[in-house]
Amino acid sequence: MKKIAVFLSVLMIISIIAPIKASAITFTPSFKVESEAAYLINLDKDVVVYEKNSIKKMYPASLTKIMTAIIVLDHVKDLDNTYYEAPLAVFDDLYGKGASAVGYSRGEVASATDLMYSMLIYSACESAGILAYHVGGESIPNFVDMMNQKAQELGCTGTHFTNPHGLYDDDQYTNARDMAVITKYALDNYPKFKEFALTTEYVMKATNYQAEGWATIYHTNKMLFPANDYYYQYAKGIKTGTLDESGRNLITMASKDGNNYLLVTMGAPMYDKDGNAIYPHYTDHKNIYEWAFNTFEYKSIISTDEEITEIPVKFGKEQDYVILVPDKEYSALWPNTLDMSTLKIDIDTSGFLDKNGKITAPVQKGQKLGTYTLSLSGEKLCSVDLVARDNISLNETAYNIEKAKAFIGSFWFKLAAAIAISLVIFYIIIYLITAKKRRRKIKRVRKKRKF
Repeated sequence: MKKIAVFLSVLMIISIIAPIKASAITFTPSFKVESEAAYLINLDKDVVVYEKNSIKKMYPASLTKIMTAIIVLDHVKDLDNTYYEAPLAVFDDLYGKGASAVGYSRGEVASATDLMYSMLIYSACESAGILAYHVGGESIPNFVDMMNQKAQELGCTGTHFTNPHGLYDDDQYTNARDMAVITKYALDNYPKFKEFALTTEYVMKATNYQAEGWATIYHTNKMLFPANDYYYQYAKGIKTGTLDESGRNLITMASKDGNNYLLVTMGAPMYDKDGNAIYPHYTDHKNIYEWAFNTFEYKSIISTDEEITEIPVKFGKEQDYVILVPDKEYSALWPNTLDMSTLKIDIDTSGFLDKNGKITAPVQKGQKLGTYTLSLSGEKLCSVDLVARDNISLNETAYNIEKAKAFIGSFWFKLAAAIAISLVIFYIIIYLITAKKRRRKIKRVRKKRKF
């Protein structure tokens, strides 16, 4: 029963996770992406459109707090009515590390809702620590174990956590692809996460130390505010993460004209050659989104109505050929600037035809008779089965005549004929010998009678 329970739990987890489908081909923009790593997903089709160093080891910084939020949402069902007291252990952990903070103090009691808002939009490290301490059973290490277990369940192969807030640790690492998986999972499965992460401004509620509205916090993503030079009207949320060791990390969503994308960038430079602070991650996000919105459209690449080729049919009653069509349609996000004629076409009917390149009737509509593969620049785009468009029945008269001809010319017919002729000759010889003996016997009888 224990094994069955574990098995069912795994199945439930797998059924919840919406995997990101890697596109057969990803495309690269013409401009330079300053971030060290990037991963762009079209959320409408669940496909990867662009990636750069997507599995390279990177440091997540405060992107870590997305996984912290997931674990909290897994274990706390009523955030508004759940209150936690800030323990000394949290502040001891953060002391002297320059951690970002919203201003909670030891012994202060706040709702899980306010802790989540301050953690996700203001990137408050003490809020992450307070949540982790209590949800982990008054044990931050226990909470971190839960984070790593969840990462494994989600299929993250290059991620390991050592803390819930994202401050630097050489053993806390991830990559752009894994962070996209984690973030997409959070967006797809927790409405509350989406509510928190996409909020741009929030007024903090009263605590036992602070009066109602003691602080108004704003999202750390500068792209969300019209007054900022980096404002991008289509951007939403989600999380920033910055450390000297990690560079500038950013995860956002963007929506325009019914198209929705999720973008992860990691490792953008923090300073120029003169030591001045720079923010190329914002420029990367705007440029990549504009490129995606202006370049890609969902296009039909293969249609089931398309006549791909035809093959000869032997003994066909209605016609002596059958037209092959794809058995299913294939559509993809496709650059509107790319000429479809540049696709390489490969039609393979080997294994279905005889040595003369024909198929023998009858042929059933929908019968598989080959494969159809499209490639671009040596990369396989898609492959579908080719099937018969029509039924072709057998011409029995032609079939029987051919079979008769084939039998007459066959080795076995020739052998049978040779045996038959041999038997006839043998019979004739025996007959002649027997007849000759009979005549001799008659002559002897006649001679005896004369005497």
